[in-house]
Amino acid sequence: MKKQVNAILRGLKEKIRKWYRQKTRLIVVAGRKKSGKDVLVDYIMKRYHGFKHYRIAEAPINALLRPVLGKSAYMRRVSILLEREKPKFAIVEAIRTKEEYEEFVVNRRGILMGVMADGKIRYERALQDSRTQKEKRDEGKMTFKEFMQKENSPIERDADWIVKRAHFVLENNFKTKIPFEREIDKVMTELGFTRKARRAA
Repeated sequence: MKKQVNAILRGLKEKIRKWYRQKTRLIVVAGRKKSGKDVLVDYIMKRYHGFKHYRIAEAPINALLRPVLGKSAYMRRVSILLEREKPKFAIVEAIRTKEEYEEFVVNRRGILMGVMADGKIRYERALQDSRTQKEKRDEGKMTFKEFMQKENSPIERDADWIVKRAHFVLENNFKTKIPFEREIDKVMTELGFTRKARRAA
């Protein structure tokens, strides 16, 4: 078992070394709804230098293009933006299909961060966000059973498949952001990034 763990660590270190040689160092984020993907990305964008943020579901898509490309329209648009803008550091948020995994983790050799959280905790976050109008209000009326049934969709099961293949998995069962942010810092340190100093009050 110890030899297997050491082999995994060596493989990850080699992956990071190769990642450092890339023109665009890409971090890819995946996880189920309300696991903490937004918190992770917002924290990195705020506390670390030079990242360009790409969110799959928000890629600008021409109305005529989407019916032709189907579900891959957003993925292809983000790929085009990466090629055009060539950022040194980039985050692609919320990949949810095996095709997106293939594009951004395999082909573009991104470092994959998977975020996990207990179903009950994710349900409570969905209720809280519905109250603060961050999400659709009808989510605030769902029972836990209804929430979990909705979570059993093929796209959410694909998210689990992707997270299982992550280079780093962050568990986010915390009640506040601070302990989760500490876990993020550990991963960013492993990747060679230094956090911005906080401004004095």
